[in-house]
Amino acid sequence: RLCRFLLLHSQADIEGFKESDNSFGIDQVEISWLFNFDAVTAQIDLEYEDGDEDNEDGVEQAFVNYALGNGDVITAGRYASMLGFEAYEPTGLYQYSTAYSLDGTAITLASQYVQGVKYTRSTDTTFFGISLQDQAFGNDGDRLGGDVEGDSSYAVEVAGSIDLGNGFTVFAGGAFEDADSGDNQLLNVYVTYETGAWLFAAELNLEENESEFAADLDINSGLLMANYAYSDVASVTARISMIEIEIDGVDLDFTKYTVAHNYALSDNLLLVTEVSYDDGEFDGDFDGDNLTFAAELLFSF
Repeated sequence: RLCRFLLLHSQADIEGFKESDNSFGIDQVEISWLFNFDAVTAQIDLEYEDGDEDNEDGVEQAFVNYALGNGDVITAGRYASMLGFEAYEPTGLYQYSTAYSLDGTAITLASQYVQGVKYTRSTDTTFFGISLQDQAFGNDGDRLGGDVEGDSSYAVEVAGSIDLGNGFTVFAGGAFEDADSGDNQLLNVYVTYETGAWLFAAELNLEENESEFAADLDINSGLLMANYAYSDVASVTARISMIEIEIDGVDLDFTKYTVAHNYALSDNLLLVTEVSYDDGEFDGDFDGDNLTFAAELLFSF
């Protein structure tokens, strides 16, 4: 389904300490199996990702859908979170990097994929979904509560969107997790506006994480993005994103500036080039920055 080749160069400068890095190779391979039995459909995604230190290569998604009719669907298994403007897969992004990642590291504790049961309802102009799942922030997963020895958790995710007409769409959602190690929550809202060849987006995230073993962590983040498709096969994107982190009274602030270009070489071959600049400040005492150049070739089949 997807093979990603990546050429990456980054230069970091933290309080005068400079470091550079280069990488090239197959960055990600993903294969999907789709099954269709009328009202029942299923999907299994297997993934390899280079540099996955968490050893999460393998089954990315595995779920079954049961269509109740009139846009109502019940989903069970391991599936993607409903939250967030940006896609979780490279083929759905307008650039190489995501808005809330710094030098390839995601600055959020929210999970992209969860296990549980989900109900969704879709119409031509509205969407609503609610999910009961094992976790939402990677805490004590795979348990859905209980008194068996060891930590456990459960979470609820709710999301909805409405097409207001004239190109405007509004989305709001949240995740709420009750874990033995602490309670956590995330509020996600974004709005998009599409007119002609232009797409504009604005997003805000408010994230609170509690822990009985470590300091509480608050993460606020947001983005502004503009994408212009100047032909049937090419587009350019400009994005600015910010991240504010507070942990045990210490503040970390980051701003990321991104410019990217997409060009479809064929129906299933896409070239993405990007330049991004990260500027960070640690509690007002010292700062650092990182400049990244990326060229990404996506082959989908």
